[in-house]
Amino acid sequence: MSKFTFRTSPPDTYIPPSREEMKEVATKLGVKGFAPDLVADLTNIAAGGQVSPPSAYRGEVARRVEEQLPAPDRDGDWEIPKNVRGMFGDETHTKDRTTAISARTENTMRYHQNVCDFLQSVDLGRFPGDTPLEQAMGMLKLLSQQKGGKGGGEGEPLPIFSESERPEDVVESLHETMDMVKNLSDEETEMLDPDGKNWEDEKDVDGNPTGKQNLNALKVAEDIVEGGDKRIMLDISRKLDQFTKLQVRKQKKMVPDPAGEEIRQRPIKHLGELSRVNPTAWAMRQRNPTYFLYQAVSGQLPVRERVTRIEKKQSIFILVDGSGSMNGVKHWKATGVVMNRLKAVLTGDAEVFISVFDTNLGNVKHAGTPEEARALIKDFASSNYSGGGTDIAESVKAAHKYIEAKIKAGEALYKPEIVVLTDEDSSVTGVKPKDVEGTRVHGFAMQVANPSLVKFAQATGGVGIDKF
Repeated sequence: MSKFTFRTSPPDTYIPPSREEMKEVATKLGVKGFAPDLVADLTNIAAGGQVSPPSAYRGEVARRVEEQLPAPDRDGDWEIPKNVRGMFGDETHTKDRTTAISARTENTMRYHQNVCDFLQSVDLGRFPGDTPLEQAMGMLKLLSQQKGGKGGGEGEPLPIFSESERPEDVVESLHETMDMVKNLSDEETEMLDPDGKNWEDEKDVDGNPTGKQNLNALKVAEDIVEGGDKRIMLDISRKLDQFTKLQVRKQKKMVPDPAGEEIRQRPIKHLGELSRVNPTAWAMRQRNPTYFLYQAVSGQLPVRERVTRIEKKQSIFILVDGSGSMNGVKHWKATGVVMNRLKAVLTGDAEVFISVFDTNLGNVKHAGTPEEARALIKDFASSNYSGGGTDIAESVKAAHKYIEAKIKAGEALYKPEIVVLTDEDSSVTGVKPKDVEGTRVHGFAMQVANPSLVKFAQATGGVGIDKF
C-alpha cells in the first residue's frame, strides 16, 4: 500500500513524491489546496502503477469509517447517506451502529470507485508539466475550476466524485480543454494571454528551461474552461472567423516608379515603349518583322518596368456601446469581437481603432503593431462600462470621418470598416449608407433585437446580426 493512498500502487522501481515535493510544485503552479492521496494516485498511474480492485481496500475503508463514526444525534440516530439509502430499506436514519457503519462504508466505497474510474480515464500526458508530479498538480488546478472540483483543507473529499455519476465525463471535459489549448493558433494564444508570449523558450542562468511555458499553457487552460469568461471570448472570435465578409487582407500593389528598386515585366501598351522591349524579343523582328509588329500592336510583347511595392493595411474601427448594461456576458462577447479583429493586427493585415461611445464618439485607442494589439486586448478585457445614452448614428458618422481623414493624410490604410457593438434596440435611421460611402459597416446587436442596425449594416455590404 502506498504511503498516501490505498487506491493505487506504484511500480517497484518508483518512489512516489513526498509531501514536501508536492507542496513545492503546488506553490510553483499556484495550487492552494490539494489532496496528497489523489496526487499520489495520479503519479503512481503515470509511472506505470496500477489501480487497486475494490476488494483490496474495502477492509481499510470500513476500519476508517468505524474509527471516524460520529456520535448519534440526540434521538440516538445516525443518518444513512442519500446515495445508499435504497440498499438499507426506505429508512433515512438508523439506531443500529453496525448498520450505520455499513451504510457509510458503502457510500465511501462509491466515492473511491468514482475516483478510480477517473484515474483510469485521465491522461496526464495531455497536461503541461515536465514531470508526472507537475502534470498531476496542473490537472488538479484545472479540475478545481470545475463545479465540485475543489475540496476543503488539503483536498479530499472532492464533491465532484460524490456527485458525478460518470467521472469519465469530467475527464472528457478536462481533455477537451487541453486539446483546445494545444490547437490554439498563435494569434489566439496571444490574445487570450497577452503577457505570456515573453515566456516562450525562457531559460535560467544555467541554460535550463524555466518551466514558464507550462505555466502559460496552464493559465490559458484555466481561462478557457467551459463556461469561463475567456471561453466566451474565444468562442465568439471563432464564430466570426466563419464569415467571409469579415476576412481581412493587406492590400499589395506594384506602382510604376523610375527610381523603383524592383523590376517587373508587363505587356507593352503602345509603340513608344519599343525601346523597353525585352532584348530576346528583338530576335523575332529579325526573322519576321510583320509578326513582331503585330505582337507590339496587340500588346503581346513584354516590356521591363521599374516599380515600387506599396502595401496598405485594412482599417477597422470598432465602436463599443459604453452603457452600463454592456457589462457581464455582453462585455466578454464584445471582447471576443475585439479579439477577432485584433488578430489581423498580429498578422500585419490591419490596423484597429476602438472607441467606447455613448451619445458621442469617445477616446480613440489604436493598435497597429503586435505589441499594441496585446496591450489593447488586455486593456479592453479589464474595462467596465458606465456610460449613459447611446447614439449609434452620430458615432458611426464620426468614425467614418476619422478614418477618411487618416487615409487622406496619406496613411497606408484602405477598405475602411466599422464594427458596431451595442445592446441598444432603437432605430439607427439617422445614418444612411450614402453617409459612410466607401465604408462597410458590421452591426452586432448584443442579446437584443435591432432590425434597423442589421438592415443598415447589410445595406453597406457588411454583416448584421440580431441577438448576438
